[in-house]
Amino acid sequence: MDPNEQILEAAGRYVGLDEWPGAKSNPEVEALFTAAGYPGMTDDIPWCAAFVGAVLAEVGLVPSGSLMARSYATWGRKVSLAEAMPGDVVVFPRGAPPSGHVAFLVGFNGDRVIVRGGNQGNKVSDKLYPAASILAIRRADPSTASGRAAIRHGDRGAMVLDLQDQLARLGYFAGKKDGIFGDLTRGAVLAFQADHSLDADGIVGNRTWAALVDAKPKPKRDVSADDLRKRGSETIKASDGIDVAAGAAAVTTALPAVRDAVDQANGILPVLTALLRDHWPALLVLALLGGAVILSRRIRLARVEAARSGADLSK
Repeated sequence: MDPNEQILEAAGRYVGLDEWPGAKSNPEVEALFTAAGYPGMTDDIPWCAAFVGAVLAEVGLVPSGSLMARSYATWGRKVSLAEAMPGDVVVFPRGAPPSGHVAFLVGFNGDRVIVRGGNQGNKVSDKLYPAASILAIRRADPSTASGRAAIRHGDRGAMVLDLQDQLARLGYFAGKKDGIFGDLTRGAVLAFQADHSLDADGIVGNRTWAALVDAKPKPKRDVSADDLRKRGSETIKASDGIDVAAGAAAVTTALPAVRDAVDQANGILPVLTALLRDHWPALLVLALLGGAVILSRRIRLARVEAARSGADLSK
């Protein structure tokens, strides 16, 4: 895919992301700062350049290295308005230097341009600006395409989120996609590296990024709940315990109710009527116990699926 197409596609995934009102700060906006190389920032700080930097880093391009919008006026190579294409970086003045605004070109509408940027109405959105106000149009060139930065345990941001997406697609990651390089993400990276004859160091560098692009989904293992039970799976053991407890409680609860109802009624309809009238608390318990059994079965199925995919071989 053309770099400009990659840029615009990646930027589009953030449309709608907005600041949080009041004193709280949206962690997803904070993650943009981190991906752009400035961790610890909050969403009350102008973040249009952070958004552009995070998107560029996500597609393997080197950002300007600054949170100043005008820093992108010298990034990449110069493009004229007549040559401009969707995905180009567009810089606008905003008051006196060094203030400005930066975003990605989406298209044209008469004498105005449509750009996709962060901090546009306090969110990522598409917005119209006069073409005459453009300060610079820049496009990625070889100097900006030196590959993705290495990421490791403890990192946060758009690149980590993209890593989690790729690992999940390949069957290595089954955790929450939160842009945080935690223990689960590191475990998935180690498994992927081991399967692809890479140095299993948990660090995602150029070789691991490249391997992810060409990798095929991990084949599923032939694993059953009985297999996991024999291996001493704690999850399966706990699920079995729910079934045993629910079964015992159901028998204890149901036998008196059924016996009394049969003794007091003749025929199906009277039996049902008697059950509902005289033993509704016991029947409610049975319904709850049935829900517990269904839950335990879902737990087992999820655990077996994780083992088959290789996303989680523990517990």
